[in-house]
Amino acid sequence: MRIFVPAMGRVNTSNRDGSEVRFAEIAKRWLAAGVELLLLLPRREIGVLESQGVRASWQVHWEPFSDESDGLWNVLRTYLWRILTCPFARYPRGVDAVYAPSDFLFDLLPALLCRWRNPGAKLVVCVFLIAPNPFKGYENVFGGKKRLPTVRGVLYYVTQWLSVAMARRAGATLLVLNSLDKDSLLAMGASPEKVHVVTMGVDRAFFDSVEPAEETPVYDGIFLGRLHPQKGLFDLVRIWRLVCDARPGSRLGVIGGGSDWWFTKLTQEIKDAGLSGNVDLLGFRQGAEKVRLLKAAGCFLMPSHYESFGQVAVEAMASGLPVVAYDLPIYREIFPTGMVKTPLEDTRAFADAVLCVLNEPGCREAAVSAARERGAAFEWSAIAARETELVKNA
Repeated sequence: MRIFVPAMGRVNTSNRDGSEVRFAEIAKRWLAAGVELLLLLPRREIGVLESQGVRASWQVHWEPFSDESDGLWNVLRTYLWRILTCPFARYPRGVDAVYAPSDFLFDLLPALLCRWRNPGAKLVVCVFLIAPNPFKGYENVFGGKKRLPTVRGVLYYVTQWLSVAMARRAGATLLVLNSLDKDSLLAMGASPEKVHVVTMGVDRAFFDSVEPAEETPVYDGIFLGRLHPQKGLFDLVRIWRLVCDARPGSRLGVIGGGSDWWFTKLTQEIKDAGLSGNVDLLGFRQGAEKVRLLKAAGCFLMPSHYESFGQVAVEAMASGLPVVAYDLPIYREIFPTGMVKTPLEDTRAFADAVLCVLNEPGCREAAVSAARERGAAFEWSAIAARETELVKNA
Protein backbone atom coordinates (compact mmCIF):
# COMPACT_ATOMS: atom_id res chain seq x y z
CA MET A 1 0.00 0.00 0.00
CA ARG A 2 1.23 3.52 -0.89
CA ILE A 3 0.12 6.34 1.38
CA PHE A 4 0.75 10.05 0.79
CA VAL A 5 1.11 12.13 3.96
CA PRO A 6 1.47 15.94 4.10
CA ALA A 7 3.29 16.77 7.35
CA MET A 8 3.51 20.53 7.10
CA GLY A 9 2.75 21.78 10.59
CA ARG A 10 5.91 22.20 12.60
CA VAL A 11 7.40 25.68 13.17
CA ASN A 12 9.23 25.17 16.47
CA THR A 13 11.20 21.90 16.36
CA SER A 14 12.08 21.98 20.07
CA ASN A 15 8.75 20.49 21.10
CA ARG A 16 6.31 17.72 20.15
CA ASP A 17 2.54 17.67 20.36
CA GLY A 18 0.40 14.59 20.89
CA SER A 19 -0.85 14.28 17.32
CA GLU A 20 2.70 14.51 15.99
CA VAL A 21 3.92 11.80 18.37
CA ARG A 22 0.95 9.69 17.38
CA PHE A 23 1.68 9.95 13.67
CA ALA A 24 5.35 9.08 14.22
CA GLU A 25 4.41 5.94 16.18
CA ILE A 26 1.85 4.87 13.56
CA ALA A 27 4.26 5.64 10.70
CA LYS A 28 7.04 3.49 12.20
CA ARG A 29 4.74 0.50 12.38
CA TRP A 30 3.34 1.08 8.90
CA LEU A 31 6.85 1.19 7.48
CA ALA A 32 7.81 -1.99 9.34
CA ALA A 33 4.74 -3.69 7.82
CA GLY A 34 5.83 -2.77 4.30
CA VAL A 35 3.66 0.30 3.72
CA GLU A 36 5.28 2.85 1.40
CA LEU A 37 4.97 6.32 2.90
CA LEU A 38 5.43 9.39 0.69
CA LEU A 39 5.75 12.51 2.83
CA LEU A 40 5.55 16.16 1.80
CA LEU A 41 7.11 18.31 4.50
CA PRO A 42 9.31 21.35 5.23
CA ARG A 43 12.97 20.52 5.77
CA ARG A 44 12.82 21.29 9.49
CA GLU A 45 10.23 18.52 9.97
CA ILE A 46 12.61 15.81 8.72
CA GLY A 47 14.73 16.00 11.85
CA VAL A 48 11.62 15.96 14.02
CA LEU A 49 10.40 12.71 12.48
CA GLU A 50 13.83 11.09 12.25
CA SER A 51 14.41 11.81 15.95
CA GLN A 52 11.33 9.66 16.60
CA GLY A 53 12.55 6.81 14.41
CA VAL A 54 10.67 7.53 11.17
CA ARG A 55 12.57 6.89 7.92
CA ALA A 56 10.46 7.43 4.82
CA SER A 57 10.52 8.98 1.34
CA TRP A 58 10.74 12.73 1.91
CA GLN A 59 9.68 15.39 -0.56
CA VAL A 60 10.88 18.72 0.82
CA HIS A 61 8.54 21.69 0.45
CA TRP A 62 10.88 24.67 0.15
CA GLU A 63 10.28 27.76 2.24
CA PRO A 64 12.28 30.97 2.70
CA PHE A 65 11.88 31.08 6.49
CA SER A 66 14.00 29.35 9.10
CA ASP A 67 12.89 31.28 12.19
CA GLU A 68 11.40 28.89 14.77
CA SER A 69 9.87 31.55 16.99
CA ASP A 70 6.30 30.93 18.16
CA GLY A 71 5.48 34.61 17.75
CA LEU A 72 2.18 35.24 15.98
CA TRP A 73 3.73 37.01 12.98
CA ASN A 74 6.29 34.27 12.35
CA VAL A 75 3.71 31.47 12.70
CA LEU A 76 1.24 33.24 10.40
CA ARG A 77 3.75 34.00 7.64
CA THR A 78 5.17 30.45 7.77
CA TYR A 79 1.78 28.78 7.62
CA LEU A 80 0.47 31.17 4.96
CA TRP A 81 3.51 30.40 2.81
CA ARG A 82 2.87 26.66 3.12
CA ILE A 83 -0.84 27.09 2.34
CA LEU A 84 -0.38 29.42 -0.64
CA THR A 85 2.48 27.48 -2.22
CA CYS A 86 1.16 23.93 -1.72
CA PRO A 87 -0.63 23.97 -5.15
CA PHE A 88 2.82 24.11 -6.77
CA ALA A 89 4.15 20.99 -5.04
CA ARG A 90 4.66 17.76 -7.00
CA TYR A 91 2.00 15.26 -5.99
CA PRO A 92 2.57 11.55 -6.70
CA ARG A 93 0.22 9.41 -8.74
CA GLY A 94 -0.69 5.81 -8.00
CA VAL A 95 -1.23 6.22 -4.25
CA ASP A 96 -3.78 4.06 -2.48
CA ALA A 97 -4.56 6.49 0.32
CA VAL A 98 -4.03 10.08 1.40
CA TYR A 99 -3.65 10.60 5.16
CA ALA A 100 -3.74 14.10 6.65
CA PRO A 101 -2.30 13.95 10.19
CA SER A 102 -4.18 17.11 11.16
CA ASP A 103 -7.16 19.14 10.02
CA PHE A 104 -5.14 22.35 9.72
CA LEU A 105 -5.28 23.87 6.24
CA PHE A 106 -1.54 23.44 5.68
CA ASP A 107 -2.07 19.65 5.95
CA LEU A 108 -5.58 19.40 4.55
CA LEU A 109 -5.07 21.38 1.32
CA PRO A 110 -2.09 19.26 0.13
CA ALA A 111 -4.10 16.15 1.03
CA LEU A 112 -7.02 17.34 -1.10
CA LEU A 113 -4.71 18.26 -4.00
CA CYS A 114 -3.10 14.82 -3.93
CA ARG A 115 -6.54 13.21 -3.75
CA TRP A 116 -7.56 15.25 -6.83
CA ARG A 117 -4.66 13.67 -8.72
CA ASN A 118 -5.60 10.24 -7.32
CA PRO A 119 -9.42 10.18 -7.39
CA GLY A 120 -9.53 6.51 -6.44
CA ALA A 121 -7.43 6.98 -3.29
CA LYS A 122 -8.91 6.74 0.18
CA LEU A 123 -8.91 10.03 2.12
CA VAL A 124 -8.41 10.10 5.88
CA VAL A 125 -8.21 13.29 7.96
CA CYS A 126 -7.27 13.39 11.65
CA VAL A 127 -9.17 15.90 13.80
CA PHE A 128 -7.42 15.41 17.09
CA LEU A 129 -8.50 18.55 18.95
CA ILE A 130 -11.74 20.46 18.67
CA ALA A 131 -11.03 24.20 18.68
CA PRO A 132 -12.55 25.77 21.80
CA ASN A 133 -15.01 28.62 21.62
CA PRO A 134 -12.68 31.65 21.24
CA PHE A 135 -14.75 33.58 23.79
CA LYS A 136 -13.87 30.94 26.38
CA GLY A 137 -10.43 29.75 25.32
CA TYR A 138 -8.59 26.61 26.37
CA GLU A 139 -8.58 27.52 30.03
CA ASN A 140 -12.36 27.92 30.37
CA VAL A 141 -13.85 25.37 27.98
CA PHE A 142 -15.98 23.83 30.72
CA GLY A 143 -16.79 27.04 32.59
CA GLY A 144 -19.30 29.82 32.11
CA LYS A 145 -16.86 32.70 32.07
CA LYS A 146 -16.28 34.71 28.93
CA ARG A 147 -13.10 36.45 27.79
CA LEU A 148 -11.83 38.58 24.97
CA PRO A 149 -10.83 36.21 22.16
CA THR A 150 -7.26 36.07 20.93
CA VAL A 151 -6.30 36.30 17.26
CA ARG A 152 -4.97 32.73 17.39
CA GLY A 153 -8.14 31.47 19.03
CA VAL A 154 -10.42 33.04 16.43
CA LEU A 155 -8.28 31.81 13.52
CA TYR A 156 -8.18 28.27 14.89
CA TYR A 157 -11.93 28.15 15.48
CA VAL A 158 -12.92 29.58 12.09
CA THR A 159 -10.42 27.60 10.02
CA GLN A 160 -11.42 24.33 11.71
CA TRP A 161 -15.02 24.81 10.62
CA LEU A 162 -13.74 25.49 7.10
CA SER A 163 -11.46 22.44 7.17
CA VAL A 164 -14.17 20.10 8.41
CA ALA A 165 -16.56 21.38 5.72
CA MET A 166 -13.94 20.81 3.00
CA ALA A 167 -13.09 17.33 4.30
CA ARG A 168 -16.78 16.39 4.47
CA ARG A 169 -17.35 17.60 0.92
CA ALA A 170 -14.44 15.44 -0.24
CA GLY A 171 -15.95 12.38 1.44
CA ALA A 172 -13.10 12.01 3.91
CA THR A 173 -13.06 9.57 6.79
CA LEU A 174 -12.49 11.61 9.95
CA LEU A 175 -10.57 10.29 12.96
CA VAL A 176 -11.08 11.67 16.47
CA LEU A 177 -9.78 10.67 19.89
CA ASN A 178 -12.99 10.53 21.92
CA SER A 179 -16.75 10.32 21.55
CA LEU A 180 -17.31 13.92 22.67
CA ASP A 181 -15.20 15.12 19.74
CA LYS A 182 -17.19 12.82 17.46
CA ASP A 183 -20.36 14.52 18.68
CA SER A 184 -18.77 17.89 17.89
CA LEU A 185 -18.05 16.82 14.31
CA LEU A 186 -21.58 15.48 13.92
CA ALA A 187 -22.81 18.91 15.04
CA MET A 188 -20.69 20.39 12.24
CA GLY A 189 -22.52 18.22 9.74
CA ALA A 190 -20.29 15.14 9.50
CA SER A 191 -21.96 11.79 8.77
CA PRO A 192 -21.82 9.31 11.67
CA GLU A 193 -20.46 6.52 9.46
CA LYS A 194 -17.58 8.78 8.40
CA VAL A 195 -16.29 9.55 11.91
CA HIS A 196 -14.27 6.98 13.88
CA VAL A 197 -12.90 7.15 17.41
CA VAL A 198 -9.27 6.03 17.70
CA THR A 199 -6.82 6.23 20.61
CA MET A 200 -3.28 7.12 21.54
CA GLY A 201 -0.88 4.50 22.85
CA VAL A 202 2.48 3.58 24.29
CA ASP A 203 5.34 1.28 23.32
CA ARG A 204 5.24 -0.82 26.47
CA ALA A 205 8.23 -2.97 25.49
CA PHE A 206 10.37 0.14 25.09
CA PHE A 207 9.23 1.64 28.40
CA ASP A 208 9.89 -1.64 30.20
CA SER A 209 13.37 -1.88 28.65
CA VAL A 210 14.56 1.50 29.99
CA GLU A 211 16.66 0.97 33.09
CA PRO A 212 17.21 3.56 35.85
CA ALA A 213 20.42 5.60 35.74
CA GLU A 214 22.30 6.96 38.74
CA GLU A 215 22.63 10.40 37.20
CA THR A 216 18.87 10.79 36.67
CA PRO A 217 17.51 13.41 39.09
CA VAL A 218 14.73 12.25 41.40
CA TYR A 219 11.63 14.44 41.69
CA ASP A 220 8.68 14.13 44.03
CA GLY A 221 6.40 15.23 41.22
CA ILE A 222 6.81 15.53 37.49
CA PHE A 223 4.94 17.27 34.67
CA LEU A 224 5.24 16.47 30.97
CA GLY A 225 3.65 18.56 28.25
CA ARG A 226 3.69 21.60 26.03
CA LEU A 227 4.26 24.83 27.94
CA HIS A 228 0.86 26.41 27.33
CA PRO A 229 -1.99 27.55 29.60
CA GLN A 230 -4.16 24.74 28.16
CA LYS A 231 -1.97 22.39 30.19
CA GLY A 232 -2.69 24.20 33.45
CA LEU A 233 0.79 25.68 33.81
CA PHE A 234 -0.11 28.31 36.34
CA ASP A 235 -2.34 25.96 38.32
CA LEU A 236 0.73 23.73 38.45
CA VAL A 237 2.70 26.46 40.23
CA ARG A 238 -0.11 27.09 42.74
CA ILE A 239 -0.50 23.36 43.36
CA TRP A 240 3.19 22.89 44.01
CA ARG A 241 3.23 25.86 46.39
CA LEU A 242 0.56 24.09 48.47
CA VAL A 243 2.49 20.80 48.30
CA CYS A 244 5.67 22.50 49.52
CA ASP A 245 3.79 24.25 52.33
CA ALA A 246 2.74 20.84 53.67
CA ARG A 247 5.88 18.97 52.61
CA PRO A 248 8.85 21.37 52.63
CA GLY A 249 11.65 20.67 50.18
CA SER A 250 9.48 18.79 47.67
CA ARG A 251 10.84 19.02 44.15
CA LEU A 252 8.98 19.25 40.85
CA GLY A 253 10.42 18.55 37.41
CA VAL A 254 8.76 20.17 34.39
CA ILE A 255 9.47 18.47 31.06
CA GLY A 256 8.38 20.25 27.91
CA GLY A 257 9.08 22.95 25.39
CA GLY A 258 7.07 25.87 24.18
CA SER A 259 7.28 29.49 23.16
CA ASP A 260 9.87 31.73 24.77
CA TRP A 261 7.04 33.96 26.02
CA TRP A 262 5.32 31.20 28.00
CA PHE A 263 8.67 29.91 29.28
CA THR A 264 9.54 33.38 30.60
CA LYS A 265 6.08 33.82 32.09
CA LEU A 266 6.25 30.44 33.84
CA THR A 267 9.72 31.20 35.17
CA GLN A 268 8.44 34.44 36.68
CA GLU A 269 5.41 32.69 38.21
CA ILE A 270 7.72 30.15 39.85
CA LYS A 271 9.93 32.92 41.22
CA ASP A 272 6.96 34.93 42.53
CA ALA A 273 5.66 31.83 44.32
CA GLY A 274 9.01 31.37 46.05
CA LEU A 275 9.62 28.04 44.31
CA SER A 276 12.84 28.72 42.42
CA GLY A 277 14.63 26.08 44.50
CA ASN A 278 11.78 23.57 44.22
CA VAL A 279 10.93 23.56 40.51
CA ASP A 280 13.28 22.66 37.65
CA LEU A 281 12.34 23.51 34.06
CA LEU A 282 13.96 20.62 32.21
CA GLY A 283 13.07 21.60 28.64
CA PHE A 284 12.17 19.16 25.90
CA ARG A 285 13.16 15.52 26.48
CA GLN A 286 12.31 12.38 24.55
CA GLY A 287 13.24 8.72 24.29
CA ALA A 288 14.98 6.90 27.13
CA GLU A 289 15.94 10.14 28.87
CA LYS A 290 12.29 11.10 29.24
CA VAL A 291 11.29 7.64 30.46
CA ARG A 292 14.06 7.61 33.10
CA LEU A 293 12.84 10.95 34.45
CA LEU A 294 9.30 9.61 34.67
CA LYS A 295 10.31 6.37 36.34
CA ALA A 296 12.39 8.18 38.95
CA ALA A 297 9.54 10.49 40.03
CA GLY A 298 7.06 10.11 42.86
CA CYS A 299 3.89 11.08 41.00
CA PHE A 300 2.67 12.63 37.76
CA LEU A 301 0.78 15.93 37.74
CA MET A 302 -1.61 16.68 34.86
CA PRO A 303 -3.60 19.87 35.61
CA SER A 304 -4.79 20.35 32.00
CA HIS A 305 -7.95 22.39 31.51
CA TYR A 306 -8.70 20.89 28.09
CA GLU A 307 -7.57 17.70 26.36
CA SER A 308 -8.74 15.39 23.60
CA PHE A 309 -7.06 12.30 25.04
CA GLY A 310 -4.11 12.63 27.42
CA GLN A 311 -1.15 10.89 25.78
CA VAL A 312 1.25 11.86 28.56
CA ALA A 313 -1.01 10.18 31.12
CA VAL A 314 -0.61 6.86 29.26
CA GLU A 315 3.19 7.31 29.26
CA ALA A 316 3.15 8.07 32.99
CA MET A 317 1.04 4.96 33.62
CA ALA A 318 3.50 2.85 31.62
CA SER A 319 6.27 4.26 33.83
CA GLY A 320 4.56 3.06 37.00
CA LEU A 321 3.50 6.51 38.19
CA PRO A 322 0.30 7.48 39.98
CA VAL A 323 -1.45 10.12 37.85
CA VAL A 324 -3.27 13.07 39.42
CA ALA A 325 -5.44 15.16 37.07
CA TYR A 326 -8.41 17.45 36.92
CA ASP A 327 -11.68 15.61 36.30
CA LEU A 328 -12.22 16.49 32.63
CA PRO A 329 -15.23 14.93 30.86
CA ILE A 330 -13.10 13.02 28.36
CA TYR A 331 -11.13 11.32 31.15
CA ARG A 332 -14.33 9.65 32.34
CA GLU A 333 -14.46 7.89 28.97
CA ILE A 334 -10.75 7.24 28.39
CA PHE A 335 -9.54 6.77 31.97
CA PRO A 336 -12.52 5.53 33.99
CA THR A 337 -9.87 3.99 36.25
CA GLY A 338 -6.14 4.51 36.69
CA MET A 339 -6.25 8.26 37.34
CA VAL A 340 -6.79 10.18 40.57
CA LYS A 341 -9.27 12.91 39.53
CA THR A 342 -9.96 16.16 41.35
CA PRO A 343 -12.47 18.98 40.65
CA LEU A 344 -11.46 21.35 37.86
CA GLU A 345 -9.48 24.40 39.08
CA ASP A 346 -9.56 23.20 42.71
CA THR A 347 -5.84 23.50 43.37
CA ARG A 348 -6.26 22.62 47.06
CA ALA A 349 -7.96 19.30 46.24
CA PHE A 350 -5.31 18.60 43.61
CA ALA A 351 -2.49 19.29 46.07
CA ASP A 352 -4.16 17.07 48.69
CA ALA A 353 -4.33 14.21 46.16
CA VAL A 354 -0.63 14.67 45.37
CA LEU A 355 0.24 14.66 49.07
CA CYS A 356 -1.79 11.47 49.54
CA VAL A 357 0.20 9.50 46.95
CA LEU A 358 3.50 10.97 48.20
CA ASN A 359 2.93 10.49 51.93
CA GLU A 360 0.72 7.40 52.23
CA PRO A 361 2.17 4.12 50.89
CA GLY A 362 -1.28 2.50 50.67
CA CYS A 363 -2.67 5.40 48.66
CA ARG A 364 0.29 5.34 46.28
CA GLU A 365 0.21 1.54 45.87
CA ALA A 366 -3.48 1.57 44.94
CA ALA A 367 -2.98 4.45 42.47
CA VAL A 368 0.01 2.79 40.80
CA SER A 369 -1.79 -0.55 40.48
CA ALA A 370 -4.83 1.08 38.88
CA ALA A 371 -2.64 3.16 36.55
CA ARG A 372 -0.66 0.14 35.32
CA GLU A 373 -3.84 -1.83 34.68
CA ARG A 374 -5.53 0.96 32.71
CA GLY A 375 -2.38 1.91 30.82
CA ALA A 376 -2.05 -1.65 29.51
CA ALA A 377 -5.11 -1.04 27.30
CA PHE A 378 -3.16 1.32 25.01
CA GLU A 379 -0.50 -0.28 22.80
CA TRP A 380 0.80 1.29 19.60
CA SER A 381 1.08 -1.95 17.63
CA ALA A 382 -2.63 -2.74 18.05
CA ILE A 383 -3.58 0.87 17.32
CA ALA A 384 -1.49 0.93 14.11
CA ALA A 385 -3.09 -2.31 12.93
CA ARG A 386 -6.59 -0.93 13.46
CA GLU A 387 -5.65 2.31 11.72
CA THR A 388 -4.47 0.31 8.70
CA GLU A 389 -7.92 -1.25 8.45
CA LEU A 390 -9.60 2.13 8.78
CA VAL A 391 -7.47 3.52 5.95
CA LYS A 392 -8.17 0.51 3.72
CA ASN A 393 -11.90 0.73 4.35
CA ALA A 394 -12.21 4.52 4.26
